[in-house]
Amino acid sequence: MSLNIAFFNNPYKDFDAKMPKNKYRFDPKTLTFEKHKLPVREKLKRIAAFIVVTTSVAVVGNVLYNSFYDTPKVEALEREKQELLASYQLLNTHIDKYRYMLSEIEHRDDHLYRPIFELEPIPQNVREAGYGGVDYYDEFKGFRSSEVIVNTYQKLDRLSRKIYVQSKSFDTVIEMAKNMEKMIACVPAIQPIAIKDMTRISDYYGRRRDPFTGKPTMHYGMDFTGDIGAEIYATGDGKVIEAGYNLYGYGNRVIVDHGFGFKTIYAHLNRVNVQLGEKVKRGEVIGELGNTGRSTGPHLHYEIRKNNNPVNPIRYYFNDITAEEYDLMVELSAKRSTPMD
Repeated sequence: MSLNIAFFNNPYKDFDAKMPKNKYRFDPKTLTFEKHKLPVREKLKRIAAFIVVTTSVAVVGNVLYNSFYDTPKVEALEREKQELLASYQLLNTHIDKYRYMLSEIEHRDDHLYRPIFELEPIPQNVREAGYGGVDYYDEFKGFRSSEVIVNTYQKLDRLSRKIYVQSKSFDTVIEMAKNMEKMIACVPAIQPIAIKDMTRISDYYGRRRDPFTGKPTMHYGMDFTGDIGAEIYATGDGKVIEAGYNLYGYGNRVIVDHGFGFKTIYAHLNRVNVQLGEKVKRGEVIGELGNTGRSTGPHLHYEIRKNNNPVNPIRYYFNDITAEEYDLMVELSAKRSTPMD
């Protein structure tokens, strides 16, 4: 058996040159390396195994890497998220500050501005009335920071609603202020009969015993006694909305609408000097004291109604009585207003 001398001189020459492309197997019979070809199926198995192992290693490596390290994109998104949350927190702080400022304005409106013009305070349920809806905030839900976002939008909606209500209230107050001069002339502000023409105030606003039935009842005005024919004056500028005989016990009656929610009633008149629809001025004679209707003697029954609700007339005597006379009226009225047994 002959030997390949060239091989023994450099046994790896051919092997090194072809190693990247081919596989070789040593044949002990011929004492040579022969080219080894893998079956196609074996090659496919090896390729598949390589792909599986490589992919698995890549996935595991990626998971481990992301568990300990953030990619630049993730870091940027996280920074952006934190900045947005900080902005929402700052916005909430500003909203709370503005809500406090608005609450102070609302308090002044209810307890200072509106009472000047005898306007009722705005009910709290009106100030807090509806905002949003059942599904109004659904688009902001489903995120990790949904609570912060929804809470902020709810605060903004409440603030917006309250500002709207307050602005409408100021519109009313401003309109009343513009009409202040006219209002001053219209509000009942004098006694309906001159002090020289009256004998006394025979009855006050409040509960009393009915002079006809003796039963406890509410007296919604004040009674001024005097001589039949004494002049009766309009207590403020306005328009006559009733002038004539009334069938419900008032006798000859005049009602003047002064605007701004005020009306005055003058009853049991001997004579009516004005007509329906006529405009009258404060101090103008509208009738004469009498004894008509359900009356126990010559007197004027005088009422003031604010927004169709009876109010105590002594609150509106400003121009023609002294401080001592006013205090006496208040004292006597208080006694009359005491509930009866």
